[in-house]
Amino acid sequence: MRVIPLRQRLLLLLAILSSLALVALGTFSYVRAKNVMLHGAESAMALQADTLANAIVSQYAGEYARAVASLRQDPRVVACLAGHPYDHQGLMASWSSFLRLRAEAYFVYFADLSGRVHAIQPPRELPPGFDARTRPWFRRAMEHPGVVGWSDPYTEFITGKTVVSTVATVDDPAGGKPLGVLGLDITTDGLRNILSGVALPSGSGLLVLTADGRTVTSTGLGTALADRVDTTPLRNLARGIYAAHGTDRAIGGTIGDNAGNGATYLDIDEGRVLTAVRAVPGPGWRLVLLVPQEELLRAVAPIRYGTILAIGGMLILFAVLFAVATAGASGRVGQLAEYMRSVARGDFTVRNLFTGRDEFGALNRHLNELVTARRDAEAALRHAERQHRELVENAPIGIFRTTRDGTINVLNRHGAALLGFRDVAHARALLDDSVIPLYAEPMDRLAMLDDLTAGEVVTGQRLRWYRRGGEAIWISLYARRTGTPEAPEVESFFLDVTDQVEDTLRLEQLATTDELTGVANRRHFMARLEDEAARAQRYGRPLSVLLLDADHFKAVNDTWGHEAGDMVLRHITDVMGLSLRENDLIGRLGGEEFGVLLPETALERALRTAERIRAAVEDAPVAVRDAWVGCTVSVGAAEYRGANDSLDDLIRRADQMLMRAKEGGRNRVCAQRATPTCAEDTVGRGGGDAAGNGQDAA
Repeated sequence: MRVIPLRQRLLLLLAILSSLALVALGTFSYVRAKNVMLHGAESAMALQADTLANAIVSQYAGEYARAVASLRQDPRVVACLAGHPYDHQGLMASWSSFLRLRAEAYFVYFADLSGRVHAIQPPRELPPGFDARTRPWFRRAMEHPGVVGWSDPYTEFITGKTVVSTVATVDDPAGGKPLGVLGLDITTDGLRNILSGVALPSGSGLLVLTADGRTVTSTGLGTALADRVDTTPLRNLARGIYAAHGTDRAIGGTIGDNAGNGATYLDIDEGRVLTAVRAVPGPGWRLVLLVPQEELLRAVAPIRYGTILAIGGMLILFAVLFAVATAGASGRVGQLAEYMRSVARGDFTVRNLFTGRDEFGALNRHLNELVTARRDAEAALRHAERQHRELVENAPIGIFRTTRDGTINVLNRHGAALLGFRDVAHARALLDDSVIPLYAEPMDRLAMLDDLTAGEVVTGQRLRWYRRGGEAIWISLYARRTGTPEAPEVESFFLDVTDQVEDTLRLEQLATTDELTGVANRRHFMARLEDEAARAQRYGRPLSVLLLDADHFKAVNDTWGHEAGDMVLRHITDVMGLSLRENDLIGRLGGEEFGVLLPETALERALRTAERIRAAVEDAPVAVRDAWVGCTVSVGAAEYRGANDSLDDLIRRADQMLMRAKEGGRNRVCAQRATPTCAEDTVGRGGGDAAGNGQDAA
């Protein structure tokens, strides 16, 4: 038996240790690259789900929810359900214009509490005996009165289309009780178009579910699974149950490991699928993004094959080095050992030390393959990181990543453009690397941070920010906590929703403002009166109401025409506004009759205010064509008496005093005290003490 010399045994030991070190290095590199790339792909899909959920809210659900909230406040709808006359033809015309601007909107209609449908656009003949109370949309609205809600998908019986309904009760302005239900049928075509426009890996898909797991719409893999949602775990995911390592059988699979980033793996039909579930605020839907793990791992395949090749090469290396050691080829082994040490130091330069066809040439070639595989793995890792950066940079929404104190770490190009900057560098320079100057109200950011401390995410928060140059805009913000406990960060995604907010404000103004004079309409005036009465009763504060009527207004219309009459009404409200405080409210209650709400005002002060208004109107005639038209007002005043007083009684007392002022000769102020009193001036129009009780009406 041959005895191996000590030198060769040491060389053999060195070869074994070097081979094992390279095998460990190759395995570690593969695992690290795989985990980083897989995590990057998972984060990209989670970000895609976040972006889609916000897009559904801003482009689909939010728009129609705001539309129904506005439509249900239409005075014509309220008048019809309250049993009053209303302009049916005008209502249908405005609905027709509304539907033409929204391709997905299908029907708009409303019904009273008995189930009778009063109006539907486009017009359709309903079956005899049709009862709206049996329809899903009616039941959904009555389950949650006073708020905008969404029905589950159902088959619309007139056309047979599958639709969802955005619904809300139409409430009595005086008592707040439901008078009926208004609904808007929407096809899911627009929602499907949003989903279909998203670029996803091959074999992936999207699924939109209701909160109890019913399918709203789907694409790709989501369509294939849509008919099998009714069992766990996909139904549980829709309900927000993210169980890891589950064993419930469902759709041919189980819930697997949690992937992080709000995603989990689902074993479906012997394949693993990354499943990211995001809540869609408003309708309460769940957006489910489904990506086969096989597609996520395609980028890792070159690394896997390279690592297998490297490990195989190490085994060959061990065998060759053993042969070389026993043969005493220490010099060539030393060259190869130095080559491996340089690779361990990070030098991936391919070296052709031996070109022969012997063992050393083969070993050199295997080492070169290992170095090439490691270099490709590093390149693939850099490519994955670059793809992630490009995804953030090119996302169609603004993206910030900041520290807790507001220092900017990441800002994408689209975000800089939304804020009016040339590029990211320009934005960071002018903002001094801080998001705090963007907030119109700095407390909004502190409140958002408090919400993040209490939970994981903030969704759909609307804030006022400043663009470059000081222009205020409205943004919709989605924020979540990122970073580490030692270095916490806040990742924010934002969209410019200024146009939508301004449209909503305009609709609210139309619903609360008198079109002719620009003051509050009767509905808004009575609602504000109810709020102020509750506040006065709660805190024991005074509250008064004035009712005013333009004197001889019919004569103005008959003499000068209705255009002049409109000018007189606008002129009266302008003069009244100059005599009132900022928190006082003028309302047009009908025709030439107006109301004035005076919070924090007792009757004595209300009378002085009323006399000031009366005198100002009398002293300011209106220019009509080539003449000056004088106008006066009669005023009735009453004070709220607290818990034992009703608003109807308050208005009735003020109206009685208004009638007393009219009967007493007009152009005067009357108020009901212990003895009803009218204040008149020295020529019969307002300053004397007609009742003789010392009241100061001036």
